[in-house]
Amino acid sequence: MSDESNRLLGKVAIVTGAGQGIGAAIAVAYAAEGAKVIITGRTQDKLDAVVAGIAAAGGTAIGIDALAGNRDHAKRTVDRAIAEWGRVDVLVNNAHTFTDYLPIEDPKMEENCGTDLQSAFFGSLQLMQQCFPHMVAQGGGSIINMGTGFSIRCEPGFLAYAATKEAIRVLSKTAAREWGQHKIRVNTILPSALTPKSIWYLEESGTYDLELAKVAMGRFGEPEDIAPTAIFLASDESGFVTGQTIGVEGGTTML
Repeated sequence: MSDESNRLLGKVAIVTGAGQGIGAAIAVAYAAEGAKVIITGRTQDKLDAVVAGIAAAGGTAIGIDALAGNRDHAKRTVDRAIAEWGRVDVLVNNAHTFTDYLPIEDPKMEENCGTDLQSAFFGSLQLMQQCFPHMVAQGGGSIINMGTGFSIRCEPGFLAYAATKEAIRVLSKTAAREWGQHKIRVNTILPSALTPKSIWYLEESGTYDLELAKVAMGRFGEPEDIAPTAIFLASDESGFVTGQTIGVEGGTTML
């Protein structure tokens, strides 16, 4: 870790869904900027690999096998941060069980909505609730939730995913209103990047060219494209930014 990279020095961050993709890129970037990081995910081997990479670069990280939407796992994650480092400054709710393309009339739609809501919406809510008293006690914090441009563009076939992500935007803005008095900031990133899941979908559906044509900047993002905005929102530089939705998707969605 470079001595000059210290925008998050002294901060403790929790990043969910960080065994790969966007979550891993944010965790690596946070550690490079001086934060101590707890990462969670469903596959311990993937978490261990990310932790090992952070350690090799001189950073500090711990990987915890935890399922998004499980309240006991959320408590265990935050308790670990407090036990190890005595605080939690940043929470990034990135984990989301992604259900595949499904038309509204499909009988499985209700089940899909339930799956998405439990992992992403309730998973985000649970961790926010667990972090809240600690952030209040220490005088503030930053919470970063993940939305999607799909919830604004209402792409066909993605009701469960989009509705859940739009609910997360409402959660973020409501928390920003309620918790601003405690100097807790809550913002939403709309990311778009070539993660393993998105690559699989583009190949499986044959929609690579169609989706690429929607991107104003003419290329798909990479997980590392999302990390700088996540650093900004975690840092003191964004100390007067809350309740906002920030698209990091090359202009696919314009608010």
